[in-house]
Amino acid sequence: MEQLNEQQILDCLFETATNLPEEAVFIKRLDMRVFLQGLTTSKVDAIRERCTIRKTVKGQTTEKVDTEQFNAALIKEATTSLEVKGLKLNGWGDERLTSRLKLSGGEEVIRRMLLAGELDAVGDKVLEISGFGVDIEDVKN
Repeated sequence: MEQLNEQQILDCLFETATNLPEEAVFIKRLDMRVFLQGLTTSKVDAIRERCTIRKTVKGQTTEKVDTEQFNAALIKEATTSLEVKGLKLNGWGDERLTSRLKLSGGEEVIRRMLLAGELDAVGDKVLEISGFGVDIEDVKN
């Protein structure tokens, strides 16, 4: 086994930290493969902040995350490409999708094309490959 010096170990650590995990999911109903990449904490936090609705009533502020918008934004940000029956698309904002559906962007395409359960399932997969739900036992090993 090769001995690594300190610099090589640090190089490996930083390389691993910048190479985000990737995974493909298949949406059977649409015959579509969605290629996803994990998101950093700062990206997930920025999306959550953008999707949070705040209301102030009688001096009390309440916050609620719009889960449909949150999942659509997560999916759009994490999608690197789409493949439908062999046709490769450059993500949900691909002009062939937005122009055909007469929509302004990828999040609208996602909300229009995916059913509620599909939206939740793919959003959950994005969070999973982004490291959410990692069990402490997984970290120890």
